[in-house]
Formats: sequence, C-alpha cells, structure tokens
Amino acid sequence: MGQVWKVKALKDWNAIVKGMEVEVIKKGTTAPPSGTDIQKAFSEKYSIKAPGGVYGNKHAFTITKM
Repeated sequence: MGQVWKVKALKDWNAIVKGMEVEVIKKGTTAPPSGTDIQKAFSEKYSIKAPGGVYGNKHAFTITKM
C-alpha cells in the first residue's frame, strides 16, 4: 500500500517559487518523502532543475500526509 504526501515550497529557491506544490507517492512505506523523492517530483511536474541541496532543507517545504 502507498502513502501520498503533499509538498509545498515555503520560499523562493532558484527555479522553485514559493507556493509551488507537488504530490509524492511512497509505496511500501509510510516514511515521508526524501530529498531525492521531492526533487524528482518537482522536476517531473515543472520541468525544472534546482540544486539538490534545497530538497533536503526542512525549512524550505511543508510536507503533509494526505
């Protein structure tokens, strides 16, 4: 069974603009999405490439279990 997480940007950071949102589906675990999961979701939805460091910053996003 999978878990859906909503990730929302809290501030502008390179190609990411405050308010951008993505959904991340994690299968086989209830753990929140990793920085890599978040990066992939933003890249796929918005076709952007922001530096990887932003995705691990806990203050840059809200992560909500759906």
